[in-house]
Amino acid sequence: MFFHMPEALKERGNQKPFSVQKKSMLILLILVGIGFVIQLVTILSFTKKKEERSFGFSGKLWKNPYGSNLSNPYSEKIALHTHSNEVYFTPERHTIEEIYETYKSFGFSNVAITDYGQISKSDRYDHLTGFEWGQNVKKRHILALGGDYSFSDYFPFYARFENINWVIQKMKDSNAFVILPHPKLNNVYTKKDVMEIDGFHAIEVYSPFGDDPKILDTVLSQGRLVHCMANDDLHYFPEEKVKNFSQPFWKDWIQTLGHQRGRKGESGMRYVAMESGVHSQSAVLQNLFQGNYFCVKKFFREATDPSPPKILIQKDTLVVRGDERYLEIRVIGKAGEILHSSPDTNLASYNLKPEDEYIRLEIIALTGSILSNAIYRSN
Repeated sequence: MFFHMPEALKERGNQKPFSVQKKSMLILLILVGIGFVIQLVTILSFTKKKEERSFGFSGKLWKNPYGSNLSNPYSEKIALHTHSNEVYFTPERHTIEEIYETYKSFGFSNVAITDYGQISKSDRYDHLTGFEWGQNVKKRHILALGGDYSFSDYFPFYARFENINWVIQKMKDSNAFVILPHPKLNNVYTKKDVMEIDGFHAIEVYSPFGDDPKILDTVLSQGRLVHCMANDDLHYFPEEKVKNFSQPFWKDWIQTLGHQRGRKGESGMRYVAMESGVHSQSAVLQNLFQGNYFCVKKFFREATDPSPPKILIQKDTLVVRGDERYLEIRVIGKAGEILHSSPDTNLASYNLKPEDEYIRLEIIALTGSILSNAIYRSN
């Protein structure tokens, strides 16, 4: 009788404590909740509203970014989007030395190392600098060339256009040339998206993840001056190059196990062509901002480099003159309309019309295709 215990207390005393699994689940839910709150705070805090737009190409004069030096060939090949092993996200990447020397063997004048989230530098090489922002699942990345600093991805799960605009402005504040890369990868930047995003200087129309020159017209048709970009987005070299690298045995083993060896890839096939003598960081950046370069895609790596033409505006006539005979020269206008086509020639002309706001060139050569930046009306 003295040791009688009420039934309710008996039941409570017989209950088992939380299992390890339940405790782990509770901790996981708490961490997810904290992560959700942090992500929500960043989404709401780091924003930049869409700019009030008063864009448009108008005026009696034509601005030609290629009109400064007609005797200087566009012979400098520059790679502006490569990833080194300074940031170990995948074991297939190479050292800065391997990247620099291999691109030199491809005939390139210089290369930018654009690792994820950091500006990687080398004491040995005078390579170009930059970084790629974004580790998010959707692969919505942004490329910054020549900026003073890098920063991490604050939106790994979700980002609104206002957040993307904030990131781009932060890059521009660091004096960077800002590029939207690989728009066709997971369809990360649709034509609708690029109409909503502000401030970028160029968009990657030639990429191993898909080529789309027409997306450039989506922005230009809004009256916004945005340039083309052609990049390898290098993550690995072909086997004939890799087998000669002095990399550790464990890296060879992991690459073989992950079926990363033996691939041909597309390195050395997409690049920007700049005027002779333009290859230092300051000179490259100056010409990028001016749009004084061509975007080139070779049909295969071993082919001879296609030769960009000279572009002149004589009164109201566009004149295109090449050092080689092209399969076709196309004059593209607003909304991507083909205004004029000249087949099998190295010389073409087009009479600019009052309704033409901008024009750009698409040139199909024997060994590759060449895109110009916009030539546009200006006061």
